[in-house]
Amino acid sequence: MAKGGVIAATFLMLCGSPSCQTRPDVVVHQSENLSVVLRELPIGYPSLPPYHHSYPLPSKEVFIVLDSLKYDAGSVIPFSSGHPRRVFSKHQAEVLAHELSKGLSQATAGTVVAFAIADEEKPDRRTKGFAFVMRDELHLIIEELRKPRYEGEPKSYQQNLSRWELLPGDRQRHYTTRPGGKGVVTNWIITPLQ
Repeated sequence: MAKGGVIAATFLMLCGSPSCQTRPDVVVHQSENLSVVLRELPIGYPSLPPYHHSYPLPSKEVFIVLDSLKYDAGSVIPFSSGHPRRVFSKHQAEVLAHELSKGLSQATAGTVVAFAIADEEKPDRRTKGFAFVMRDELHLIIEELRKPRYEGEPKSYQQNLSRWELLPGDRQRHYTTRPGGKGVVTNWIITPLQ
């Protein structure tokens, strides 16, 4: 009897731990070029849930947001900037919009839609990020932009590819960590949906 009590207490202790509270990932779409998964937002991002999910957002609206996303790649020369570049090609935006729309309609209040899409010109490079809805606003976080799947050892002559920032378009803004627009997170864009 005491042995059974110890086992039960161990089980309760383990299932009360944070590892038992994490939800398993739910695959929405998986192919060689695109992955869309429902999961919790990784540690390190602000704790924002509950998200306003499930959220029926037509893929046309998601496409408009994805198609409008641009970034500044930065410049090797100080105090100058490059020309804005598109985050997604039209084809990438169409394919991703359909799957993100599906994911947002299936997501729960504690999950976000994680995605990874291959670059069309260089399929070994991927753009990864997260999407979720809060207060009738679509949040898009681009975690990696055209990053090689395997980078190998960095060479001293390689340019730093992580010097980029998303450029807010019409009605868009960056997420800020503090009130008054302070603490701008340049890889996080918020777009009102109404």
